[in-house]
Amino acid sequence: MIERKFIEDKVRDYKIKRFLRKILDNVGFSKAEVEKTPLGMKITVFTSKPGLVVGKGGSNIKSLTSDLEKKFGLKNPQIEIEEITQPELDAQIIAERVAYQIKRFGKSRFKAIGYKSLQRMVSAGAVGAEVTISGRIPGKRHNTWRFKAGRLPKNGFVADNLVDKGFEEIQWNQGTIGIKVAILRPGIKTPDNFELIKEVEVNDNKEK
Repeated sequence: MIERKFIEDKVRDYKIKRFLRKILDNVGFSKAEVEKTPLGMKITVFTSKPGLVVGKGGSNIKSLTSDLEKKFGLKNPQIEIEEITQPELDAQIIAERVAYQIKRFGKSRFKAIGYKSLQRMVSAGAVGAEVTISGRIPGKRHNTWRFKAGRLPKNGFVADNLVDKGFEEIQWNQGTIGIKVAILRPGIKTPDNFELIKEVEVNDNKEK
């Protein structure tokens, strides 16, 4: 019974995060964390545009709280907003921006959008970055384009645990376009980073 309840809670948390991602589209949404507290369910939303998430007089938060109560049966959900101060180093926000710009300017400009997004990440200090656009995009030979710069591990511990990843998709009448973004942020220590320490000779002879 304990294992079953644990799985049900994890599935509910996943559905809540997916719901928030859909509702908070195009408002700089990065991720959400769900935590159970003695006072109820605490949901922390990470976004680069907290004002849009909160709404005028907190109207959006009130509406979102009501939706969570009805849809998931949450009692007294508490929503907190955390602002992301460097959106250019957040993979999910970049993926959302790329999708929005393709919708706005058309998929024929996906190359310019991809290169510009990559340049913004590099200018912000990313050690490595990659934008992958695939699906029904212009071109007969390629249906996947990658825009990459810097050092970005593809496998191993660093790729699985230290590389920030984001995904967004666009639904067209002709098909679907997927956008994947990966960033290795500055300041992250990887296993292959090491420093040579000069050996210091220590004189153990003591004066008598």
